[in-house]
Amino acid sequence: MTYDALLFDMDGVLLDFPPEHPEVYRRAVASTFEEFGVEPADADLDAFISGATVEDMRRACAEHDIEFETFWPKRERNASRLQCAMMDSGERRLYDDCRVLSKLADTHDMGVVSSNQHATVEYLLTRFGFEDSFDAVYGRIPTVDGFRRTKPATYYLERAMADLDGANGLYIGDSACDVVAAHSAGLDSVFIRRSHREGYALPEAPTHEVSSLADLHDLSGVVSDPSA
Repeated sequence: MTYDALLFDMDGVLLDFPPEHPEVYRRAVASTFEEFGVEPADADLDAFISGATVEDMRRACAEHDIEFETFWPKRERNASRLQCAMMDSGERRLYDDCRVLSKLADTHDMGVVSSNQHATVEYLLTRFGFEDSFDAVYGRIPTVDGFRRTKPATYYLERAMADLDGANGLYIGDSACDVVAAHSAGLDSVFIRRSHREGYALPEAPTHEVSSLADLHDLSGVVSDPSA
């Protein structure tokens, strides 16, 4: 297989996970409730954390007479601001192996497809000087529909492939969700098993597995040696 498009997840692939990462989203939800004059209980915050559904979040807002469609864009803005500040302070950093990206961009069309906020993804690319390396950039837009379209849904992956006019794409991610989304979109997958994924079980086998972005040069169809 020769790949004409390389798509990358952001969190855990390009940008590292600090130990307190889940707390960032909790802080964003808490500050958003406070904008509406509500001191949230733990249950209110839990409704918005990993694995939450739109129905869970809508229910938590309704209990405080808050319109969820009004709450959600504010929550997205607050989460993005916190994460961008963490990049500025060095709390969130690029993985060292991101140095191979410029070489890969010389030979492949590339994109970023993340379930994080689009504003956060764009900030990362600007902050670390990757604006010219990626021709398709998708994070979730700050609407309820934007959230529903995140992985494992294929919406953003398909948009990126259309932008790149790619026929054979490879999606590099660090979660089961990434593998499932890639295959559902008709793409081959790379699972990158970084330190935070030690012992992590995948219900569906990826096309390839690597431990570093530098290992991409060993895959058929990817540039022969990005460090050369």
